[in-house]
Amino acid sequence: MKINPGKTINELISVLAYVNDEDENKKIFHTQRVSILSAYIGKTLLPLKGLKELFYAAILHDIGGVGYPYHIIHYLKRNDKESRNILLSHPIIGAQFISTIPQLTGVAKLILDHHEWINGKGYPRGKTNSSIPLGSQIIRICDSIDIALQSGRIHTLEALDKHMSERINKEYSADIYKRAFSVLKRDGLFKKIIKPGKLTDIFNATREKIGLIKIPSRIDAIGTALEVVAQVIDMKHPYTSGHSQRVSRYAMAIALAMNMEHDQITKIKWAGLIHDIGKLRIPRKILDKPDKLSQKEFHRVKKHAMLTNKILNMISTLKSISLIASSHHERFDGTGYPRGLKNNQIPIEARILAVCDAFDAMTSNRPYRITLNQADACKELEKGAGTQFDPQIVKQSIPLFKNLGL
Repeated sequence: MKINPGKTINELISVLAYVNDEDENKKIFHTQRVSILSAYIGKTLLPLKGLKELFYAAILHDIGGVGYPYHIIHYLKRNDKESRNILLSHPIIGAQFISTIPQLTGVAKLILDHHEWINGKGYPRGKTNSSIPLGSQIIRICDSIDIALQSGRIHTLEALDKHMSERINKEYSADIYKRAFSVLKRDGLFKKIIKPGKLTDIFNATREKIGLIKIPSRIDAIGTALEVVAQVIDMKHPYTSGHSQRVSRYAMAIALAMNMEHDQITKIKWAGLIHDIGKLRIPRKILDKPDKLSQKEFHRVKKHAMLTNKILNMISTLKSISLIASSHHERFDGTGYPRGLKNNQIPIEARILAVCDAFDAMTSNRPYRITLNQADACKELEKGAGTQFDPQIVKQSIPLFKNLGL
């Protein structure tokens, strides 16, 4: 299976921006604005390698806040003590995630420092002046510009200028401020970025001009990146911590037991890691609800399967696993969702994921159900064989699950 890791990871990063820019079905456009502005300012200050790192750091700068109960923009706009305390850890978490992806160490460093102020009043480390990387300083002022625009009170460049000038030589330097407003005035950029309808086109054009971060093909960069995404997915819903990685590992073990070929096992591994990526678009208040979901809420949660399909189809090199990943709630008897597939209509890889997903849900701590030991969970799988699950896959999985050291 020949896949370009650089193209895959770069597309995956952009998709995370798309997912992270939505709150309660409303597009926020925070990530896109910060990324566009960072790129325009960075062009005047950085070489191409530094510009690429800046652009992708801007896309991912808030990835560490995915697990917050509300979209990070709520806390950024409030700017009170409680919000600041909530926000303190997200640069660290984001940097930790991204630093594990090959060739993105420089990106991670910029994420870590994007909330530092030049007067030392920022976080998480209270750095000052030139000790803050230039890329982080650029993200900082772009972040602040968008927060101001998100308030809904600023509609002109003059009003933005007046608002932002109050923090010169505190949050950002006079030079960075001057460059930022020079860029906003040029070619009518300010008027373009305040119109949401234009932002995605500008973002895509900017990404095209900047180009890809080169990822060596000799390493499993895609697998590593998808493991990071799995952690991000599970952070959205704390009760499922580690769920995506466990499902992936269980599915690989079953695939090996069934003597599947390497490429098929790789697809199962990748699909397992991101089978719940659609949940990034589901409000956390629904995912975290300890009581029984209402019919409307359950319908909303069920949408995550088709959202997974939609998101993966946005990544050209992962389209081949979109049906696998989005079919893990199909039932062998045809009564599942999202498509109502049955028997062999369901890809065999998805039938494996369905068994692994159910087993992990039953043996994990969830607020809405009793946690089962592995023997009892295996009995439930056997009960569902032929209706919910493919009986042959259940037969292959039971010896493995019974001997797991959970």
